[in-house]
This record gives sequence, C-alpha cells and structure tokens, in this order.
Amino acid sequence: MRAFVVLAVVVAILCVQPISVSRAEERSMVIVYTDWFPYTYEENGRAQGFEIDTLKAVLGEMNLRGEFVSYPWKRCLASLKNGEADALVSLLKTPEREDYTYYPDEYISISKTVFVTTAKKDVPFDGSLESLKNYTIGVISGFSYGEAFDNAKYLKKDESVDTKTLLTKLLNGRTDIAAENQAVLLASALKMGVKDRIQFLRPPIHTNKLYVGFSKAKGYRNLSDAFSRTLGVFKKTDAYPSILAQYGIHFSDMVDVYAQIHPEEAH
Repeated sequence: MRAFVVLAVVVAILCVQPISVSRAEERSMVIVYTDWFPYTYEENGRAQGFEIDTLKAVLGEMNLRGEFVSYPWKRCLASLKNGEADALVSLLKTPEREDYTYYPDEYISISKTVFVTTAKKDVPFDGSLESLKNYTIGVISGFSYGEAFDNAKYLKKDESVDTKTLLTKLLNGRTDIAAENQAVLLASALKMGVKDRIQFLRPPIHTNKLYVGFSKAKGYRNLSDAFSRTLGVFKKTDAYPSILAQYGIHFSDMVDVYAQIHPEEAH
C-alpha cells in the first residue's frame, strides 16, 4: 500500500514536471556527482558509493532511474544551476546554493570535515582558524567547508580538483595542511597506501548534513519533497545500514548529529 501511495504521488508530480522518458514504464533523470570515494565515485564505468547506492534504491521506490554523470565539482554545481542536470549528489546547504537548489528536508548522509597534515609535521591547532594563517591549506575547488572557513580570506588556500591530488600535494610538501571529509581522506589514503604518512588535526572543522539537491531551473520542488519523504522511510529499513556496511561505514556515523551540535535549532 505504501509503495502504491508513493508511486501515485510521483506520477502526479511528473505530470507537471516532465523528466525524460526512456521506456514507457520507467522515467529517468540526469544526476551529476564527483569523485568522492566512498560517498560517490566511478569504477569500471559505473557510478558507485554508499550515497549512490542509497539514491538508486530510493529512486527505484519512486519508479525513477538515475542516469549518473561524473564531473569535476564546479561543473556539477554549474550543471545543477543551469538545469543541465536534474539533481546533484551530494552537497552541503549554503545560502548561495539555495538560490538554485531545492533541498529535501531529509539528508542523505553526514560529513565530518577535518584538517590533515603529514605524520611528521607539528601543526598546533586548537580549533581557531587564525592559528593556521601561516600555513598553506589544500582545498577542493568549489567545495564549501562551512561559512567561517569559506569567508576566512586571510588563509592561504591552494585548490585541487580531487582528493587524490589534494593528498599528493600534501605529501610532496606543496601544501602544509589539507581540508577534506574524514571518511574520504581515510579511504583515499588507504587506497594510495599512504595512511601511515598522514595525521588528522582535532577538533574537526565542522560536522554537517549532506543532501541530494534538485534543480530549481527544472522546477523540481514537488519532486524534492516526494524524494525527501521516500528517503526518510527508506532510512528506517534494514536495507540502509546494509548499504553502509558494504563500504565500511557504521550506521552510527550517519545519524542526525546536527541536532546534538545545534540543540537550539532542533525541532
């Protein structure tokens, strides 16, 4: 009965918000993502990652199919903004992005962003960004690291297109520190065989929710709302933690820590 109700809602939405039709019984949408292992990445020509698998499962519940396209991050944002893409997985919520993105109420994952340096480097850090003004900090081009960091013009920032390049520059001494998601850094370092050559700084930069963003240029407000409801239901099933486990992610890492960090905003 639940599946029938969800399907009926989606069909009604699609009547006024057309998405390209590949087969009579199936509707597809263009979804862009960037290489951000283990959240989203491409392997053997296929989109993979625990966010990708979660998104595929939810779209399946909605009788939708994703056509996944991998781009550098800045192009992902531009594609969402100009309507080339129907959706983007996944992104932080920022005022600038809200101008062109419909955000579901339900988040798809949690991101803990941290600073990393080499194992032999001593970088005093107590949480104050001011203490890092004499260091060169590697960042991913187009990524948001929270309002405080993004607006810290006094920091020296060096841009890279992906996490592998970010870590390579750090290890080669081209940067002193790098900022990135902790799970992504750890997975990439393990893949590159350099885990023992890096160390994380504490405390983290921030811990925030990540969302699937829907294009305002396509007018997908209702689709975003329907996706939010379906995702919320899916995350309460056994299938969701099963997907996380396949990528070495613990369910507890994906709980709503935002309410714990900002209890005054909880509702």
